[in-house]
Formats: sequence, structure tokens, C-alpha cells
Amino acid sequence: MNDAYLHLTINHFPIFSMLFGLLILGWGLWKKKDSIQKIAMVLFVLGAITSYIAVETGEGAEEVLEEYATSISHDAIHDHEEAAEIAMWFSFITGGLALVSLFVANYNLRYKNVLMGVLLVAALAAVGALLYTAYEGGQIRHPEAHTTVRIDE
Repeated sequence: MNDAYLHLTINHFPIFSMLFGLLILGWGLWKKKDSIQKIAMVLFVLGAITSYIAVETGEGAEEVLEEYATSISHDAIHDHEEAAEIAMWFSFITGGLALVSLFVANYNLRYKNVLMGVLLVAALAAVGALLYTAYEGGQIRHPEAHTTVRIDE
């Protein structure tokens, strides 16, 4: 097991925890259920933590790729790395807002609904940034998924 394996293992956690958190938060707001909203907040915190781990393991994965796969585009790696750092910060903001929201939800403060709206927007931005990062990562080793393939008869 090397750093590339660790990166490939962890990099889906922030995407799916933020995505499912966003869907669950929307459902919780629609149903007006605090318990459902709290589940989403925990997923956002988990997404923030795992986004940091994904970025950290990405550094080691880059070294492994540069050593073993010399045909890999360094520009593609750089673009993915830049997108990952931005997505990590969006995840941190969403995770931080989720922690504040957990506190506010427990004390039922009056600006809870405004904070939930801000959290929803932040989560949407984080999911978008994470999905773009995944797209950039796919270009490193999966060019077939990003180009039009023509089959000659």
C-alpha cells in the first residue's frame, strides 16, 4: 500500500459526505426536522476532515505518479491539485458553519433559519468545487472519460 492507494481510497469520502449532507439538509429543511438537519451537519464536518486528508495524501500520490508513470501530464496533476486546495477551503467553511449550526440548533437561537440557509449555500458551493476537483482528477488517469471516442467500422 502506497500514498497513491491511500489517496484513491480517501478521495471519495469528502465528495459523498458533502453531497449526501446537502441532500439530507434540504430534506431536513423541507420537513422542518432538526434531527435530520443535524445528521447533515455531522456529514459536513466529516466532509471537511476527509477533504484535508485527501489533499494531504494527494501530495504523496503525486510523487508516486511522477516516479512510476512518466507519461502522466504534469499540467493535469497541477490543475487537480489547485482545484483540490480550493475545494478543501470550501469544505472547511461548510464544516465550520456546520459546527456553529450544531451549537445554534441545540440552543434554538432565533437566527437558526438564516444560518441554515447560509449553510445550504455553502454546501452547494463545496459540492460543486469537489465535483470539479474529481473531474480534474479523472483527467490524470482517465482521458477516455473526457474525450469523444469514435469507433470506425
